[in-house]
Order: sequence, then C-alpha cells, then structure tokens
Amino acid sequence: MPLFTRISPSILAVDYNNKDVLLKALKDIEAGGANFVHLDVMDGKFVKNTTFNESLVDFVKNNTTLLLDVHLMVEKPEDEVDKYIKAGADILSFHYEATDDPEKLLKYIKSKNVLAGLAINPKTPAFKIKELLKRNLIDVVIVMGVEPGAGGQAFIPGSAEKVAEVRELDRSVYIEIDGGVNLKNSKVLRKLGANILVSGSVIFSSKNIRKTINGLKGWAWTHKMNSLV
Repeated sequence: MPLFTRISPSILAVDYNNKDVLLKALKDIEAGGANFVHLDVMDGKFVKNTTFNESLVDFVKNNTTLLLDVHLMVEKPEDEVDKYIKAGADILSFHYEATDDPEKLLKYIKSKNVLAGLAINPKTPAFKIKELLKRNLIDVVIVMGVEPGAGGQAFIPGSAEKVAEVRELDRSVYIEIDGGVNLKNSKVLRKLGANILVSGSVIFSSKNIRKTINGLKGWAWTHKMNSLV
C-alpha cells in the first residue's frame, strides 16, 4: 500500500465555467502541493445535477501539470468513457451502480493505459466489489462519503468504516474518499487506509491552500516541527 496520501482538489467548489477563475484555481492547487485535480462529471440522470463534459476536461488537461482524476457520475458510463480517455483522464472512475457489467468496463479502461476506478455509493456495501478486487481489475476504489450529486455535503457516518472494509479486502489498491472530507476527519481516514482524499470547499475557501493541503496529507505537524529547527 502506498505510504503517503495524495490530495485531489475538486473543482466543483469553484466557478469552473469562468475560465479565469478555473485557471487561478489550478495554479493555486499546483503551487499548494496537490497531486491530482478531481473532475466530477454529472449527467442529470444518474444524479440530479449536471456539471460539465469532456470539453472542460480537455481544457484542464491543457492548462495544468496535475494528473486528472475524472469521476463519472453518469448513466451507462460504457457509452461515455472514450470521450474522457481522449480528453486526457489519468484516472477514470465510474459507479458500480451505473452499469450492468463493471468488470468489462474496468478491463476496457485499463486496456487504454488509464487507471480504472470504481466508485461505490454510501448504501452499497464493500463486499459487492470483492471479486473485482481479487481479480486485480480495480486501480482505485472511490468510497463516497456523501450521496453523489452535489458538493458541500456533510460526511455520512459509517463512511470511514467502509474505507477500512475495502482496505481489509485489498491491501494495495488505492482508496479514494470523496465527499465531506475535512481537516478533522482526514486523520482517521488516513489511518483506516484512504490514500487519496478528495476535498473541494475546504481547500478552495482556505486562506492558505498549501497549509490546508499539507494538513489533509497529515504533514502539518512535521512542517511545524521543521520550522522550529
């Protein structure tokens, strides 16, 4: 299991339709030490809200050095993945609940040299993906800490325990927690096995983005000590 935590700031928390705002947000998280940029694609069908399509993903790809963590909250993701592979996704995740054949789709994404991610909703138990994990078909498991479809929601109790359940099933898979992540609960999430933390408003509303990202990574104490010597 990777030993350090990656941070994937969600641009859902900024006015991504304003290109100047988006470019500044990308610059800020690059300078702040983020590892990925999280892109939530919503179709208004699988979830109620709609966000953006592959055109914005392509724009982000051409304006950042960060890896693109693309999260499809869409119906029939098998009909959509090629667009986002072409647009430059480095991680491409879809929902277990959104397709009849997650195994086939995971294999297809991996065949395109893209990391294949599988997201599970709060009501989906971890054991549902056990066989897919055993076959090494999943590169990233996204555990939803909120109901998918909107940013800024409160963390659902039991989500941290689900992280631990997934980690028990697979000691090496990346586990990404998406929704309701903050500086307070990030410590227990890291301890239970999450190694990619998605956070939006906590990061972008911060007065010091680098300090906040370091805090989510668990580096805050180390950096404080280093500043004293």
